[in-house]
Amino acid sequence: MAAQTQLPLPETLASEMSLFQLDETLSLLMESATDEAPANNGEIPNELRQALLDYCEAFGAKVDNIANYIKSQEGEARNAKIEIERLQARQAAADNKVERLKNLLKYFMDTRGLRSMKGRLNTISLRRNSQDSLIVEAPDGIPSEFCKLFLTIAVSDWEEMVAHLPEDHDLRARLASDANAFGSASQTTRS
Repeated sequence: MAAQTQLPLPETLASEMSLFQLDETLSLLMESATDEAPANNGEIPNELRQALLDYCEAFGAKVDNIANYIKSQEGEARNAKIEIERLQARQAAADNKVERLKNLLKYFMDTRGLRSMKGRLNTISLRRNSQDSLIVEAPDGIPSEFCKLFLTIAVSDWEEMVAHLPEDHDLRARLASDANAFGSASQTTRS
């Protein structure tokens, strides 16, 4: 009589074999049981019966392991979804705070007639639209007809400059009309 080797426990089988391997082995054991039963008065030999029981139990343990793994992954996905929702709520709250602060700054600057405010490291400016400001790297390359110059000078100095232009010069007529507009504005600020 040959020495019998004891089969591993069903839990060991479940951990070492895939679901497909367990299924294939169970199919082979069922075929063997069907083949050997007629030769043994319709009974399945004890050794084969025990193997069938062990592999059936291992199959059940494997199914449970797979179901537990799926539940674990579903829990992880659920936790990730909750975390995503929490972070999205935080993002929305931060975006709202930024928007409220920008609106407050705009109100502050509008009520005081400010176009920009400078700190040590940052400058806050109002823009007419939501597009980024154009930054010209080489302003010297822009033709002078596209440039404007804003000066602050006394009205008397302005009038003296205009008076030095020849009478028939078209620039004199334009500057004289601008001087009249500024003169009337400056008179209102003097009183």
